[in-house]
Amino acid sequence: MDKPLPLSIFIICHNEEERIGRVLDSIKGLSEDIVIVDSGSTDCTLEIAKHYTDRVMHRDWEGYGQQKVFGEQQCKFDWILNLDADEILLDQVKESIRNVFDTPEEGRAAAYSLRFCNVSSFSKTLKPNPFAPVNVTPRLYNRQKAGFKDSAVHDKVVTYDGSKPAVLKGDVAHISFKSFGHVWEKTKFYAELQAEDWYKKGRKPGILRAVFDPPIFFFKQYFLRRFCFIGLEGLIISLILAAGRALRIGMTMEKWKTRQ
Repeated sequence: MDKPLPLSIFIICHNEEERIGRVLDSIKGLSEDIVIVDSGSTDCTLEIAKHYTDRVMHRDWEGYGQQKVFGEQQCKFDWILNLDADEILLDQVKESIRNVFDTPEEGRAAAYSLRFCNVSSFSKTLKPNPFAPVNVTPRLYNRQKAGFKDSAVHDKVVTYDGSKPAVLKGDVAHISFKSFGHVWEKTKFYAELQAEDWYKKGRKPGILRAVFDPPIFFFKQYFLRRFCFIGLEGLIISLILAAGRALRIGMTMEKWKTRQ
């Protein structure tokens, strides 16, 4: 059996009883320092998490970046892996993570990107469709050289010296939604955060953005991000995401109109 790595893994969550157990199963044996940062779950999320780790803590929600900066601060090791409660490590990427630690510290990158492959919540297998949407983003990093910013909207790892993260082989199965209703609630919540961010930055969207941005975003999601390859489910998700862009624009306009 492989030994745990000198690695901390942290997960932020809220009402994730359907998915978090599969995520925690997938990281068994990788680390002895698993940190769960919950923002007030009312389902069985906490009970499930406590079967895997005793480092389960509460923090009121302030934003994606703030939650992840807090999670990062709780970690015992400098090397950190961040996962969301709907992201399941598959075997090849786990092997790639172990290979990083077989490399001397001076030979490692400051951060490593993982391939997050969309997997339908209706699927009986976690094996990604080769044509399904993929997002490549850094999540494994040395906190002395990289980390999250405390932005309420953006939660991407950035390297402090500007170096480009290396990309690990293997996939992470991303079960990105529990239902279409969940997609809409998640999209609406994110639109609210983005509208507040735009308003604070003085961004004032006009009629042209309202007309052209949602259909362009639909095209990007459905064709360029390849949601067209996952059938009717992909079409509905793309429409919801495009509607979220329109909602963000509308909410920002409202803020300017009422001067909140």
